[in-house]
Amino acid sequence: MQTVASEASAIPNQPPQSDELIAEIIAEFSQVFAFARARWARYAEEVHPELKGVGIMVLQTILRKGPITATQLSQLLGMDKAVVSRQVTKLREFDLIEAEAAAEDRRVVLLTASPAAQAAIEELHAHTSHDYRQRFQGWQTNDLAALREALHRFNGAAPAGPTARQPAAPAQLSRAE
Repeated sequence: MQTVASEASAIPNQPPQSDELIAEIIAEFSQVFAFARARWARYAEEVHPELKGVGIMVLQTILRKGPITATQLSQLLGMDKAVVSRQVTKLREFDLIEAEAAAEDRRVVLLTASPAAQAAIEELHAHTSHDYRQRFQGWQTNDLAALREALHRFNGAAPAGPTARQPAAPAQLSRAE
């Protein structure tokens, strides 16, 4: 039976020294994820003191993709419907999203971001842009372009499934929503 380490070094067309580079890249991504988690937690609190990072993720998706059903949200985000339902309930309590019955089937609830949420997310984007501009201070345009291209290539090689670049197929309208 092969171990994970021996499987990793068995990647076709990869020289052995790439194993160390890949480990270093994984470590760098871990730092990026830690930065992002901390930033999202802080921004969530700025939007509403009781909001958590996952709530901001749900809210941003509703803002980008809405009107959207809870089932579609669940599929798009790859989250359990119960988790999405709890977040939707909180976002409604905080007046950050609005829910309306769909015109074609009044049993289906469509979620949209409230005007307050739209303003808060615009502010969030301004904060995010500022944070990244600080981190990229001193970088040359060609360095930024190379990073963008490398990340685009990396994300494009992701396994099939719902992602920000490749959304899930729209869910069928159902009473469960």
